[in-house]
Amino acid sequence: AHERAVVVPGLRAEHAAVGVPDLLAERGPRSIEALAEEAGCDRGDLESLLRAAAGLGCLTEPEPGVFALTTRGAQLRRDRLGALASFLGAPAQWDGWSRLRESMRDEDPTPPLERALGERLYDHLARDPAAAAEYDAAIDAFTRHESAAVAGRLDLQGVERIVDVGGGRGALLRALLARAPDAQGVLFDLPHVVAAARATLPERVTAVPGDFFTSVPAGADLYALRHVLHNWSDADAARILARCRAACAAGGRLLVIEAVLAPDNRPDLARLLDLEMRVLCGGRGRRKPEWRRLLRGAGWRVERAEQVDASSWLFVCR
Repeated sequence: AHERAVVVPGLRAEHAAVGVPDLLAERGPRSIEALAEEAGCDRGDLESLLRAAAGLGCLTEPEPGVFALTTRGAQLRRDRLGALASFLGAPAQWDGWSRLRESMRDEDPTPPLERALGERLYDHLARDPAAAAEYDAAIDAFTRHESAAVAGRLDLQGVERIVDVGGGRGALLRALLARAPDAQGVLFDLPHVVAAARATLPERVTAVPGDFFTSVPAGADLYALRHVLHNWSDADAARILARCRAACAAGGRLLVIEAVLAPDNRPDLARLLDLEMRVLCGGRGRRKPEWRRLLRGAGWRVERAEQVDASSWLFVCR
């Protein structure tokens, strides 16, 4: 539907671009024929997709041939998790996953996605603005709910300066600043990420480009790393933590938000994120003792560790 959009009277361009969940959310239950016309899709292809989505609980069929969103399906709207779903279904993602078996069978440490793209993920994003925009939108979608949940668990009284390390477009930083009205924020990320985010940042946020393997902005009393360390090997993750430790003001804190692998074979979203990191950039998930050892080895003491949601834990470190 995204690639076969047509011009329909009364249809704004973004309707075709964002897909069926947004059409149903805005216009209510629609017939297969109406949806096919509005989204620019083949009717038979779309019906197969709609019925598969209904079987997964994303749609209902209140009358024959008419479909409506469920609460679950509404999560696939563009302003919720739709951008993440689009990214996970993008050709580059599937090309990377198609190389997983190959990467497991040879001694070449190159991650599967890098094999498919011919370059590292972050080099690719720096070179391709469209890919970077899709990636950033996906990360934002993944971040919004989690960031509010994290911020709500923290006492940020007296915090003066917060640095969001590898903070993307600043979703976590905004949530933290909402709980710390007197604090200033620093969004720290790669130059192309900061350039794309700068125009939308609140006045209290300064955007600083850089490389966290070299240094991070110094002197803050709170640093945050949200789903950054799982992108990297233990050695590289330790380097990032050490840079934060060197930059942190005396007595300052570090927030680490990461998935934690279950110690057994129970159904576990963190296991899927572990595979995703191995495919995307050669990173990995970790069990709770592994996270504690990694943090302790870089000079951080874990004061608190608690589960935030199905995919994330919060480690508060001093």
